[in-house]
Amino acid sequence: MDIKDIREYTKDLSILYVEDDLETIEHVSSILTSLFATVDISHDGREGVEKYIDYHERKSIYYDVILTDIEMPHINGIELCKRILKINATQHIIVISAYNDKEKLQQLLSLGVNDFLHKPVNSENFFKTFQKCGEIVSNKNRINEELYFTQETNQNLETLLDIVNQVAIISKSDLEGNITFVNDLFCKTSHYSKEELIGQKHNIIKHSDMPSEIYQHIWEDIKAGKVWRGKLKNKDKNGKPYYANANIFPIFDNHLIVTQYIAILFLSTQEEVKNREFKKKVITQYQESKRNDFKSRKMIDDLEEKLKNLKNCETLSFSLQLEKDEHIKCQNQLLITLQNYTQLEKKFRNYKNDVKEKISGIVDKNQSITMGEEETFIDIVENEEKKRNVDSKQYSHVVEVQQLKETIKNLENELKDLKNNK
Repeated sequence: MDIKDIREYTKDLSILYVEDDLETIEHVSSILTSLFATVDISHDGREGVEKYIDYHERKSIYYDVILTDIEMPHINGIELCKRILKINATQHIIVISAYNDKEKLQQLLSLGVNDFLHKPVNSENFFKTFQKCGEIVSNKNRINEELYFTQETNQNLETLLDIVNQVAIISKSDLEGNITFVNDLFCKTSHYSKEELIGQKHNIIKHSDMPSEIYQHIWEDIKAGKVWRGKLKNKDKNGKPYYANANIFPIFDNHLIVTQYIAILFLSTQEEVKNREFKKKVITQYQESKRNDFKSRKMIDDLEEKLKNLKNCETLSFSLQLEKDEHIKCQNQLLITLQNYTQLEKKFRNYKNDVKEKISGIVDKNQSITMGEEETFIDIVENEEKKRNVDSKQYSHVVEVQQLKETIKNLENELKDLKNNK
């Protein structure tokens, strides 16, 4: 069995444990301490009675539970139960003993003791007994507290009625809302006689200005046992309105059941009526100002939206101008590139023609050198000498031609890059 389940009932309770055996006290008291809020220990019956009386004198309440042995010095458990039950007839007592004497058990039963534990105590029986005991006692305490509160409330209401009867409008009604009592001031204010009011519902004085929801809330609260407070606008027999601060109370019986309702109304003074009318005007003006404020805010929002759109147009126009300027700049750059390309292409053609002319001249010179008549030995020697000179010249021309070719190739690559960029 879970101790937490037992503590739900015993955690706020007090217990007096009466036992003369020290070893048993040590073992049982450690368990009781984990269950109860207050654990007091007495070592014999006489001390137990004294401590029971002293506890009540100090706290004006009794122990919730008494746990006692039977065989003890000075006063045994049976005599202890008699004395305690004489002081408090509703005291809950649990008897624990190692004996199984039918006569003694019969005596305890006749006293009203119904819970027993036998030594050695079985742990399961021990916890079950205290769970049942805790549940009974805690429920009894709760009911007593509610009953005391109810009685005190009803008593306070009766006292209040005697005081306010001279200055307040008082009426009582049954659970259906039928009027069962009215005081003299009720009749004087409403201009109805008691005979005209008794048996009628309070609708007889309801003013048409009062919303039905107000009365619906009143019924919901008082049926739930709550007090309703608020301002009411009623009408008298001639249709003339009057204002009152209302307090409507449910009345309970000893079993916490609502049996009737009582309404206590205090008439509003002339100053309160003026204040109410002033507040009504203020609320009307406030509501009108709220409507005007809403319209103004709507106009402001619309204007801000238009301004936002206008700003967006200005931003777009500025962006378009930037794009346009960038486009003109690119066009100018492209024009310059085309001009440079044209000049370079012209320069390349001129240079290419010059190179062709130089190559043609070199070829003509080579041909003139190799042409001639039949040669003698001396001529051959001389020709070989000349040929060496010619080879040397030819080599220099070949190098020059090769350089020209490289230059032309570079120019062609540069021209190709210009075309790609174009």
